[in-house]
Amino acid sequence: MKKTNTAVDPKVPFNPYDPNFNLKQDSITFLMIVVSCFLQSLVISAFYTPNHFLSGGVTGIAMLIEYVANVPRFIPLILLNLPLVIIGLRQMNTKFIIFSASATLLYSLFFSIPFVANFRINLGDNSEMLSAVVGAALMGIIGVPVVKRGATLGGMDVLSVILSRRFSIQIGTFNIAYNLIIMTTLGFFFGVRPALFSMLATFVSNTAFNYGMQGFNRNMTVFIISEKWGEIAPHVMNDMNRGVTFLHGEGAYTGQPREIVYCIIKTTELAKLKAIVRKHDTKALFSIVETKEVVGRGFAAMN
Repeated sequence: MKKTNTAVDPKVPFNPYDPNFNLKQDSITFLMIVVSCFLQSLVISAFYTPNHFLSGGVTGIAMLIEYVANVPRFIPLILLNLPLVIIGLRQMNTKFIIFSASATLLYSLFFSIPFVANFRINLGDNSEMLSAVVGAALMGIIGVPVVKRGATLGGMDVLSVILSRRFSIQIGTFNIAYNLIIMTTLGFFFGVRPALFSMLATFVSNTAFNYGMQGFNRNMTVFIISEKWGEIAPHVMNDMNRGVTFLHGEGAYTGQPREIVYCIIKTTELAKLKAIVRKHDTKALFSIVETKEVVGRGFAAMN
């Protein structure tokens, strides 16, 4: 068992991947798990179950067993998650496994409640398409806050996080791959139509999840080529509180040495950076590259 931290320096930003226990932060994470599990259970009952769609991972397998054998889904949910928890115990820290196991139990609890299991929303015409798009998007977005807190909602998410950390591939990509197997099985029992809609829902859900993880305020890598580099850099550091690195370059035509200003900023900071550069050099050359992920030094915590 990891040591519990009772006193935390407020100046140190929260690290969602810290294996040590923190009563305040872990309580917030657990509350997010409870809310997310409850909301996703409602979404599954409202949008997926009436159309015989499958959600992703272990929940999808449990739903398939319920559709085919009429076994309440909370039973296979618990049984199928046990081996994944064991795998997680060998690969992940204790806190991560506790959160994942809690999510599994919460899903099972919520699906056993009649109100949740029988929750429906009448979408009228085109209900299948609306369910596959709206319901799936909600499923993806709801799971984002939990994963950003360094936890998962259990099931295949545990395996996805392990593989994602090892191979640096987005979690949603793994989800699409193994969900295709259970969608094919669904098609065998209930026909092509619900299987295709389930595949569409899986794609929408994982796309929404990946976009939610990246956020709207994305990271930008900026290269600035200017003769006024010595005037620009201090303003970026002092006015924007962003680090700057000088890359030593040489003009291919002139053969003259020059310094290239290299920095990483948020999308919302780009206008301010351009204003700083314009103030000192209207002829400066910008190269702006959207950056998929940045960790450390004012950005995301190290995973």
